[in-house]
Amino acid sequence: MDYPYILNWISENESIVFIVLNMITLFLVVVGWFAVFLLGLKQNKKLMKNKAQMKIYEELYELRKDIDEKNIDLGMLLTSVNLLFLKMKNVKYYPEFNSSYDVWNDYLQNLIEEKSLFTNAYLKFWNHIDMWIGSMKELDEMKNIYFEELLENLTDELNKHYEYLSNLSRENYKWEEWDCKDIEERSKKMTKKFDLISGAYLDDFMVEVHNCLVYPILEYKKKPRKNFKNTMETYTILTKKGIKEVKKK
Repeated sequence: MDYPYILNWISENESIVFIVLNMITLFLVVVGWFAVFLLGLKQNKKLMKNKAQMKIYEELYELRKDIDEKNIDLGMLLTSVNLLFLKMKNVKYYPEFNSSYDVWNDYLQNLIEEKSLFTNAYLKFWNHIDMWIGSMKELDEMKNIYFEELLENLTDELNKHYEYLSNLSRENYKWEEWDCKDIEERSKKMTKKFDLISGAYLDDFMVEVHNCLVYPILEYKKKPRKNFKNTMETYTILTKKGIKEVKKK
C-alpha cells in the first residue's frame, strides 16, 4: 500500500476528509441514539407490563381478602349448630328472644344473609378473574374447573342445606323432637366441603395466580399447598388441570 500517496491525498483534500468524518460521526451518533431509543421503548414496555400485572394481582388479592372475611362469618354459622341447640334449650337466659323458635329463626336469617354476602363476594371475584384472564391464559382451564364446577356445586349444596334447615321448623314446630345428631352431622359435612372449596382450593388457585403474574417480575415462585393438619395419608389440591391427590411424604 502506498502510504505516502494516501497521506498526500488526505493533505490535499482535508475539507473533503473532514466532511466525510463528520458524516460518519453523525451517522454513528444517530445510530446510537436510535439504539438507545429502541432499548428505552422496550424497557418502558416491560415496566408498563410489570406494573399492570402487579396492579391486577393486588386487585385480585384484595377481593380474595374480602372472600376470606365472608368465609369466616359463614363458616362460623355452619359449625355453630350444636351451640345453637344449647341456646334454644336455655332461651330464658337470652332476653332478646321470646322463644326457642325465635332463636332458630334468627339463626336462619343470619345464615341466609351471610350466604348471600359470600355468594356476592365470590361473583365479584369471578367477574374480575374473567376480566383479566387474558393475562393468565394458562389458568383458563383451572378457572373453569374452580368457578363453573366446584364453586357452583358448593353454592347448590349451601342452598340445599339451608332449605333442609328451614324445613325443620315447618314440618315440626317442636324442635325438641328434631334429630339433633343428624342435623349436626349434616352441618359438619357441609362445613368440611365449604372449607375445602372456599378455603383450600381458593388458596391453590391464588398460588397459581401469583406464579402467573408476580413470579415473572419478582422471581419468587410459590409452592403447592401442603396440608399439614390433615392426619390422612393423602389429601387433594386444585391444579391447572383439575383435582390432584397428593400423598404425604
